[in-house]
Amino acid sequence: MALYNQTLDKGTVLDVLGTTVEALERDDSATRPAACDALEVGSDDWSTSRDRLIEDLLEAEAWMERDTALATEVGAPVDADEGPEFMPSHPTFALLQSAMAEQLAVAPGSAFHPRDLGWLATVYHRLRARIGGKARFIEHQRLDDFRVTMPDRAVVALVSDWGAGNAHAVAVARQIALRAPDHVIHLGDVYYSGTPREAHTHFLDVWKAHGPSRSRYWCLNANHDMYSGGHGYFGHILPAFHQPASYFSLGNQAWQLIGMDTGYVSGSFTTPQMAWLEAQTHQPARTILLTHHHLLSAFRKRGTTLEKWLEPHLAASHLYGWIWGHEHHLVQYADYRGVKCRCIGHGALPYVPPDRLVRRHPAEIVRMETRTSPLDPDRGIHGFALLTFDGPQVFLEYVDETGDTSWTERWD
Repeated sequence: MALYNQTLDKGTVLDVLGTTVEALERDDSATRPAACDALEVGSDDWSTSRDRLIEDLLEAEAWMERDTALATEVGAPVDADEGPEFMPSHPTFALLQSAMAEQLAVAPGSAFHPRDLGWLATVYHRLRARIGGKARFIEHQRLDDFRVTMPDRAVVALVSDWGAGNAHAVAVARQIALRAPDHVIHLGDVYYSGTPREAHTHFLDVWKAHGPSRSRYWCLNANHDMYSGGHGYFGHILPAFHQPASYFSLGNQAWQLIGMDTGYVSGSFTTPQMAWLEAQTHQPARTILLTHHHLLSAFRKRGTTLEKWLEPHLAASHLYGWIWGHEHHLVQYADYRGVKCRCIGHGALPYVPPDRLVRRHPAEIVRMETRTSPLDPDRGIHGFALLTFDGPQVFLEYVDETGDTSWTERWD
């Protein structure tokens, strides 16, 4: 189950949202039992659940109208990618897209008709995540929990926004396998909404079929992973990777990669992580922070919440580098407050090359990937970052889906 053209088309998704609202408002006695079964609610609770779903759908529609209006204003604080592919940062839309993809996987070319019981059961079941709540957040018990040692000489592949299950994801996974890294770290986003089904078909199954067989895998939490409540991430991905929690430290004497969860509370940290992070930054090793969400962007609204959380660490120069995804580009930003800032969100999701976009915010770009993909000449090329640790130095190579190198760096 990869990404479908219908699910990436804004008009189609908005039409499906509208027909779903109509079906809920009609409250047809013939479809009500199927709806109750899909939502796992009794008939007495149906009205409350139905009203909640209608409110969520209408709120999503209103959100889209506001975001579309903002996108027409240069400098407006939007949080969406420009381009034909419709991938909004809103949980209700993501869940609708997951339901649509599941329906298309079973019956390609099928319609999303409000009188189709099979379709209604699918969409209601997915929307249930808006009622069912989040998976439990896993917290450390001791300040040295979730800390793993790697050799002074080690190779780590970083990739983000890769969980699409498409041809780009396969190509990137194969290139990572050719480099045979010791560790592979995904910075988050399994599309559309990180359901358990998508966690397997878009993520785990693709790594198993095409990724390096001897690497240890890690995965950060992200906004799309949480749109279905995080159950695919916490209940399936973490156990498959034998990863104890959504935040961790992987380091040696000279360097430590600290992965933090900015998805459980979207675009923010959870309070338990802060005490743990404080203990990690007192280590003598230089810290490279890994998150899904960004600090800087020339195209999307700034990550001011993350900066506020990390203010003590930025002021004390605890961070040497910060690598993130979320924005689907490869960008080297100028150092900010003494921190090397890199965006590597070009893992697999189709995107418009950043040189074709309007720069909405002041963020100094040193260089960015502007080449197009050989699999889709209208979209940007995909890839990952390969970090080679060698004592006090780390060499960074940005590798694309064909195996070529975008550029290299050395940090020391």
